[in-house]
Amino acid sequence: MTAKQNMYKTMSEQYSYFLTGKITMSDNKTQGDLYIGHGVVAHGIAFVPRRTVVNGKFDGAIDSKELEIQSDGVVSGTTQAVAISVLGRLNDSVHATSTLLIGSTGQVNGDISYGDLEVVKGGEIFGVVKQF
Repeated sequence: MTAKQNMYKTMSEQYSYFLTGKITMSDNKTQGDLYIGHGVVAHGIAFVPRRTVVNGKFDGAIDSKELEIQSDGVVSGTTQAVAISVLGRLNDSVHATSTLLIGSTGQVNGDISYGDLEVVKGGEIFGVVKQF
């Protein structure tokens, strides 16, 4: 078992799985996308081949090509994506292999690594921050 598989196995045992509200995994136009809407609370692990949009609350692990956290969105746990855009809050372990964009209302806290970083006036970043 690889280190990544072991991490997700450990996390799946640690987090309880429950959902409230509506989660849309895909339709014809957005196949491979995940949208967690306002008022939705989700706990678990998400492997998303394309785009993840969070305007509700997610606690667990997200591995996605693109991650967009909208103004009411809160994501806590382990997050990995090529490109991450934050207008809400992103906490804990954050890994953007290309770009981490923190908008004017965005807040990122934790162990943060990125390729390129852009913070718009008003955006906040706290924790251990490293570029690779």
